[in-house]
Amino acid sequence: MTRSVAQLIMAITIIISAVSCNKEIDFGFKDLCFYHPHTAPVQVNVDWSKFKHIENPTGMTAYAWPENQDETMSKFITHNLSNITLDLKAGKFDAFVFNQSASEYATLEFYKLDDFHNAEVRVTQTKANWYTTKHSDTKVGTEPEWLAIDSIEDIEVTEQMVLDAEAEYLASMKGARGALTKNIVATLVPKSIIKSIDIYIHIDNIIYLNSALGALEHMAEGCYISSKKTTANHVTHAIDSWGLIYDKDENGVENKMKGVIKATITTFGNPSTHQGLGEDNNLLVRLLLIDNKTILEMNFPVGDQLANLNDYNGTQLDANGAPIWPEIHVYWPEPLPEVKSVGGDDGGFNVGIGDWGEDIITILPLL
Repeated sequence: MTRSVAQLIMAITIIISAVSCNKEIDFGFKDLCFYHPHTAPVQVNVDWSKFKHIENPTGMTAYAWPENQDETMSKFITHNLSNITLDLKAGKFDAFVFNQSASEYATLEFYKLDDFHNAEVRVTQTKANWYTTKHSDTKVGTEPEWLAIDSIEDIEVTEQMVLDAEAEYLASMKGARGALTKNIVATLVPKSIIKSIDIYIHIDNIIYLNSALGALEHMAEGCYISSKKTTANHVTHAIDSWGLIYDKDENGVENKMKGVIKATITTFGNPSTHQGLGEDNNLLVRLLLIDNKTILEMNFPVGDQLANLNDYNGTQLDANGAPIWPEIHVYWPEPLPEVKSVGGDDGGFNVGIGDWGEDIITILPLL
């Protein structure tokens, strides 16, 4: 290679380096351009103390949106639970964090993650063979897994922060020791946007009950992530897992003629259109008796019992340190008919499933 050709190649390299960096740095163009993002590490501390009594996260995800619409959203994932580092260019950013990563949720779907204010999470749809929706637009939604979120707006990354980060990086490339400086901008405290509801059906002559199915109608389909407010769209949560609790007298002796069946579900809460009226939510309950053919069905308006549901986030604790959640209590209007069991006995639970379909439970477990 001739000397003139070598000089030409070197000149071209210097020009490309200067143009691509677009920064006036007095040293290390080549090293800086290899690194090249021209960002500053911004540390967001995360305090999970308001969520750990519900679930212990094993990681978290952060999304950051520049207020400059010409830039794109950035995503960061870590298994470090105490903080997360966002490498951001100069400018202002909005961000939120949540436990785990979006791909780890089987019952949740994330939408519009390119838009901080409209990013949304919804329950996935499912089927319940026994349940027929009343309206064509009614969806049966899965029970959501636990999700905790917190957000922050107007994170500011200055040009000086970026220049300092670049200078530290170049110094480290030349042998300087020590961790790069991280600018701590906030401490976020994620809280659950998922609620839990305990449902109790009080029943007389409960000894004649074989199994139960239920559906809690007109619950929120999803939630806006940044505001933590539920959407207007609604779903039904089908309930096919119940337990039996017998009443007890003053001496603690069980009365097997009276008791409750109990179920616990998770939900995003009430849709944004909820007005706190009884008819805003309907609880459909279907009972199969021990003769394996008698089916009783009842609708209970329960919206008034869930009027404050969206105020719950798992941070209110009882004396034992367990989260306090709302309860639904309804009463079967009449004692169950005294029917004969399939086996000819007068009482007890029977395994037969009758015509209920494939997804029913057949024996109520004692709680």
